[in-house]
Amino acid sequence: MSKNCDMIKDLLPLYADDVCSDESRKAVEEHIKDCPDCKSELEKLRKNVTVSPQNDAAVFKRIKKRLRIEKLAVGLISVLAVCGALLMGLVYLINDYESMDMNKYKILDNVSVTERDNALWLNVKGFAASFDVDVPTLSDSNGKHLGIDDDFESEKKNGYGITLKQRRIDDFTFRPTGSLKTFELKLFDLDEKEDMTKVFYYDDENNKEYILWERDSND
Repeated sequence: MSKNCDMIKDLLPLYADDVCSDESRKAVEEHIKDCPDCKSELEKLRKNVTVSPQNDAAVFKRIKKRLRIEKLAVGLISVLAVCGALLMGLVYLINDYESMDMNKYKILDNVSVTERDNALWLNVKGFAASFDVDVPTLSDSNGKHLGIDDDFESEKKNGYGITLKQRRIDDFTFRPTGSLKTFELKLFDLDEKEDMTKVFYYDDENNKEYILWERDSND
């Protein structure tokens, strides 16, 4: 390999990229006419240049298309996530429990307590019997309630309360639904709960008691 070849090979990358001077271009073209080695080296350099202006445009279009697809995918995932969260919130809302409407279900007319076999029994009839859960509470002699008032005093407890609850979706109906049969639930034996002097229905919406039974002072 001649020194001239060494110089031309230094110019070949510039020639292949078309960034060399006119004099260098002429020198390369004159040299490769008679030098197959340098000509072959130039062909290799040109083969490695795979991106043309046309290819640049095609690549750019593919990138834009992919970005649009990814943007649409992210947007769709976001919408689905929001819809899923709203659906879960709705399911929770309609299946969560709330206290039964005192007037709609005529609670005071349909809930009572009877004494039988030295025990107290809760009786629920009418549409009030469509309740899902019964939530108990205790009251003290100061009128404070367990789990509701922070200053409830357990050593002074003297009353047992009950609140009927149902799923929120049941309250969306135009009229009460459920069985009209009487529901009976044993509350406690009188001998076992001597400190209980009253049983009441507790309206937790208004923090109000409705007495259903009171112990005879002679007991």
